[in-house]
Amino acid sequence: MSKKLITEESRTAYINRFNKMQELGFTEEGDELFISKLVAESEQINNLHVKAKINDLAIENDAPKDLGGKSGTPSPMQSLLATYANCLEITALLYFSFSNIMANSIKVKVEATLDKRSAMLSKKAPLPGFFNISHTWYIDSNEKLSKIKKVLERVEKVCPVGGTFLRSHEFIHKIVLNSN
Repeated sequence: MSKKLITEESRTAYINRFNKMQELGFTEEGDELFISKLVAESEQINNLHVKAKINDLAIENDAPKDLGGKSGTPSPMQSLLATYANCLEITALLYFSFSNIMANSIKVKVEATLDKRSAMLSKKAPLPGFFNISHTWYIDSNEKLSKIKKVLERVEKVCPVGGTFLRSHEFIHKIVLNSN
């Protein structure tokens, strides 16, 4: 017997927000309700161990142990990959619920290759960041594979972190000296 993977409260909240998005679309009121600016501020804790604050939450990262990291926290690249996996997982949990697909569990494993030689800044050096990103779904369900595949295709298209990887970005920077 399959179980519900998310609470009815979470499901209802997401459905209500989606319905409101459809109602307002790309209007000024829709922009006001559904576009938000997120801000993360990072500062040093010790050596290469840093902490970023996002509202009242904190995420810590450190350099890998072979480069002097001592805190036991993930590196920023490890956190980025884990964040992608978490985003896929949450999106799948929601979309399985919206599609009334019964499952006992959903898990995703994300793998990527990282070539650290980008720091060399030579013509032969690769661009910094991940390449060959892949993921594998592990699903315990008696539903038809075709139905699950259809939902997972949608999940992969709407996962915000995946979309962020695909989007072309403009990076703007400012420098403020002598500031606390």
